[in-house]
Amino acid sequence: MLLTVFLFAVVFSALGDDRGDVVATTAISLPVDSVTIYQDGLVFVKRTGSMDVTEGTHKFVVDLPDNAETNSVLFLITNSTLERIVYDRMPIYTMNVMSTARQNFLLSYIVRNGGRWVPNYYIHLLNDSMLLTANAIINTDLKEDLKDVQVKLVAMPHKEMPQLMAAPMEAAKAAEAAYDMSFYIRGAETGELETLYVFVLKNRTDLLDGKKIGLPLFEDTAPAWRVHTWDAYFNPDGPAIEEIRANNTADHPWPDGDAQVFRDGEYVTSLSMPYTAKGANASLSLGPSADLKLSKKLMDYNITEEMVSFGNGTAKVTTENWTYQLEVKSNTDKQVDLEVKDTIPMEAKIIYVSPEPSEITATLLKWNLKVAPREEMKLRYSYRIVTMETIDS
Repeated sequence: MLLTVFLFAVVFSALGDDRGDVVATTAISLPVDSVTIYQDGLVFVKRTGSMDVTEGTHKFVVDLPDNAETNSVLFLITNSTLERIVYDRMPIYTMNVMSTARQNFLLSYIVRNGGRWVPNYYIHLLNDSMLLTANAIINTDLKEDLKDVQVKLVAMPHKEMPQLMAAPMEAAKAAEAAYDMSFYIRGAETGELETLYVFVLKNRTDLLDGKKIGLPLFEDTAPAWRVHTWDAYFNPDGPAIEEIRANNTADHPWPDGDAQVFRDGEYVTSLSMPYTAKGANASLSLGPSADLKLSKKLMDYNITEEMVSFGNGTAKVTTENWTYQLEVKSNTDKQVDLEVKDTIPMEAKIIYVSPEPSEITATLLKWNLKVAPREEMKLRYSYRIVTMETIDS
């Protein structure tokens, strides 16, 4: 169904035209039907309308905004074929219309730096979940106010930003080849386009040029849990960092944006929401926590040197042993989930560790602990480094 029906046309007589078979020359100005706004400033504009057109060859002078990127322009008319285009400030399309009837018109193009959008979040922490409310903050710079338009917002991870120009351009190329207007009049549904996601806002709305507009985007309830983290290598005396981990169980991503966090109706903090794909976990840092007292201590260090002979040479073998103890003391009356990690040298060999880490790599020890109320815990490990220095014979 064609939603926008306003179409302004001025028909000029074909008399005196350089082509005698041209039925009419018509100036076309189409209203904006929808805008697709990317986060980096790209805007894809679609204009539509309809008009009774007689069979035969017509010239259409298209009113194209100055900010439209010329090589992105797509102009389509139902039941017609393109004969030629004369590119000018107002490009002229020569079209062969197959039958006398009411025809649908479509004009689309790209405007660079034509607008931006960002999500703004309100996070309400519950016992084992969180309520995530997102509004879209939209700012357009299209040099005109838009009335009753469909708004589509494209979200993508930051690493995908350089690729976003391809999406509307590929759509335009496909349309020019097929001349199938049904998809372009209907528009894309909310969903994914490779690594991009398109939010189609429910209600048509007005957009005021140069003004920030806030519109509802989505509201999700997501599983969430509290975790404390401690990097003992960089912060040997703490503090632990309190984080909220949330699983995105929605059918859309959570684009990156600013968030305000509330618990029991009270403001807690402001933070940055990272881009979180559907099905992935988000880690939201609430800042340092006083729930735990932490310390890392060097308990023992010893070094031995030994001269060894091999062939015609001699080498000095140096063996160094380190023992560290990580101490955790709970200051709270509730159980705390704690992730502890510590870094060791690449050349180190672990010779003792207790309790057993949940993860060991060449340079990392990691424990996932449940610290009971007021509990004190000790983690201990030792590693050895052996080096050899050749001494000339």
